[in-house]
Amino acid sequence: MKKSVRILTILAIFGAAIILPNSCSKSSNSSSNNSDNQTNDNNAANTTAKAAAADYAYDDAFNIAVQTGNNEGLDNLMQGKGKVGSSTLGDNIAGAYYCAMVTVSGSTFPVTVTVDFGSGCKSADSISRSGSITYVFSGHLSVPGTTISASFNNYVVNGYELNGTYSITNSTTNISSPQLTTTLSNGNITFPSDTTYYLNRTKTVAVVSGSISDISSLVFNITGNFSFGSSFGDSLTATITSPLERKETCNWVDSGIVSFTYSKAGVSVSGTLDYGSGTCDNLAEIEIGSFTEEITIL
Repeated sequence: MKKSVRILTILAIFGAAIILPNSCSKSSNSSSNNSDNQTNDNNAANTTAKAAAADYAYDDAFNIAVQTGNNEGLDNLMQGKGKVGSSTLGDNIAGAYYCAMVTVSGSTFPVTVTVDFGSGCKSADSISRSGSITYVFSGHLSVPGTTISASFNNYVVNGYELNGTYSITNSTTNISSPQLTTTLSNGNITFPSDTTYYLNRTKTVAVVSGSISDISSLVFNITGNFSFGSSFGDSLTATITSPLERKETCNWVDSGIVSFTYSKAGVSVSGTLDYGSGTCDNLAEIEIGSFTEEITIL
């Protein structure tokens, strides 16, 4: 989400904690003379980029939940205050920002919040969405233990159609380091090319340093793992082996490593996706043996 649209709660900035890559900018020459190895390496790199694109698409549903579920805005919706939707800002910033109609069912928890994008619109963050997402909040998102379950109804973001069981939990155990954990099971994403992939993942975003009184000082760590694949037999499993770091003052993940294993037809190759060592830029590097490829972050 753009920094100009900021919800006044510490948890709202989790939504911008990680933006993953899905496009390549340049490749280095592989030193391998084995064409089969080169093909496997290229396939692994391409599948890694596709998995990152899928991951980003589901992160969008996380962003919307955080924006919609900030304490003050959700309270106003539950109390029937203000107008919601694309025609006016009213008391619900998320409705106006996402050009969506936001409705709530219930005045006490658990409450059901539906964010409906209709036949399609482009929001303030230049992302196109259509269909709707329904969230069930067990409580305020800022309260440890709160859970949010999400269901998708013909929901499409930038051409990617999402399905699956998606949930968000405030998994904070130390009040000085608030964190949210997302879980996706039986994720099913159809790409703009009409190819369908599966994605299962768990991801935790935590504040690791900085002061809530000075949002610009905050630093986030992201940990987790996922599995990704298609009906063509490609599969990818990955784990964040060095926590991904993002500073509130930088739009990009500036360090951390994701280790992955790509498999197809009984052949497996392993590699890493390296976000660097602290420089604020939109670059990361895929490395598989002697094969390397620099990619540009969305």
